[in-house]
Amino acid sequence: MNLCVIIPTLNEAETLPRLLTPLRAGGVSEILVVDGGSRDGTPDIARKFGVTCLPSTRGRAAQLNRGAAAARGDWLWFLHADTALSADWHEQLRRAMEDPAVVGGGFRSVIDAPGAGYRFLDAWGWLRTRSQRSFYGDQGIFVRRDLFERLGGFAEIPVCEDAEFSRRMWRAGRVAILPGPLRTSARRWQRHGWWRTVFQHSCLVLTHSPILPFFRSLVPVVIFAKLPVPGEVKTRLVPPLTQQEAADLALKLLRETVATVRRLNGVQPIVAVWPPDGLARMRELLSMPVRLIPQEDGGFGKRLADIFNKLHEEGAKGTIILGADHPNLPAGYLKQAVKLLSNGKDRIVLGPTEDGGYYLIGLTRPHPELFHNIPFSSPDVLKATRERAKTAGLPVALLPPWYDLDRPEDLSRYNSSP
Repeated sequence: MNLCVIIPTLNEAETLPRLLTPLRAGGVSEILVVDGGSRDGTPDIARKFGVTCLPSTRGRAAQLNRGAAAARGDWLWFLHADTALSADWHEQLRRAMEDPAVVGGGFRSVIDAPGAGYRFLDAWGWLRTRSQRSFYGDQGIFVRRDLFERLGGFAEIPVCEDAEFSRRMWRAGRVAILPGPLRTSARRWQRHGWWRTVFQHSCLVLTHSPILPFFRSLVPVVIFAKLPVPGEVKTRLVPPLTQQEAADLALKLLRETVATVRRLNGVQPIVAVWPPDGLARMRELLSMPVRLIPQEDGGFGKRLADIFNKLHEEGAKGTIILGADHPNLPAGYLKQAVKLLSNGKDRIVLGPTEDGGYYLIGLTRPHPELFHNIPFSSPDVLKATRERAKTAGLPVALLPPWYDLDRPEDLSRYNSSP
């Protein structure tokens, strides 16, 4: 099996050997332990087993994405460190991976302790997997590497990154539910008590989960960004900048934009990366907890339309797409856009730029006709889009104007800003 196992850890020196022993015995050649700053010798345990240990910022989604970016295998298998594998895990995985129709999957999991309460949770987990079409991380999610990259990896959100990702994986093709079982440690329940642990977990899910829109509806704010390669970004600023300086500036503007969006309540920040094979490199450059998705091949208008359609299919009730080269854009403008889309009314929100384009576009549902044959990179973009919206009978809401940083004269304005 051309498989890479990725294990996020934080102080797992006690549990890790139980997982690494069968993986090594099963012939898995690529095992990556991604450590979030353990102080109990977890990295030393990993190295004693001859596996690679990668340092990472703390956070399960960030650690999983870090491991995936470093992996070489065609398949990725994400395991929790306190997992005990079934005796025939190798054969179950092999059969699933050899099926060309399978894009990924997970295992049935059970809590490794006796008691009726644990058996109830086991049964509920099995029912939830099939009814909600999603896996939790202790179910050992596995996925084709190319699909993982197309989906943009795990959303770097506080909780439920596993369920959110697996729901997207489920929509991409056939998913295998393997019998396992994988046994997960009961230490959380034993340490804090059964009822308290179940209550706390339920509260976290209902508070943070992006897959439960009844309780929480996050507006995706998608930042369109080009991989900052010298000579391919901000070329109109060369000279006076060098190609490297222009690329560094593009990355700085992107980081500032992501930070602004992340500070807002009620939104899900996403970076849409061009070219589509630049996800791993962009994740390394950003080093920030944010979901990355690829911009699929096609002209700029098609890529805009594809993103709106993709997120609408994921259940978004409204989506905002934002450029990455609008310095110091007031957060109030973004809040206004979110508010305008929050009532579900079919409309378009536009943030005009001073050069005749727009820095932001928001829709409650996809309208691909808004992007077909629009003269992008011209002074007529905003005008043409408004005319197209009028033809479609779509109400237009305008935000205050802002500026792009595209020309040498814009640099002095940017450098003089507080």
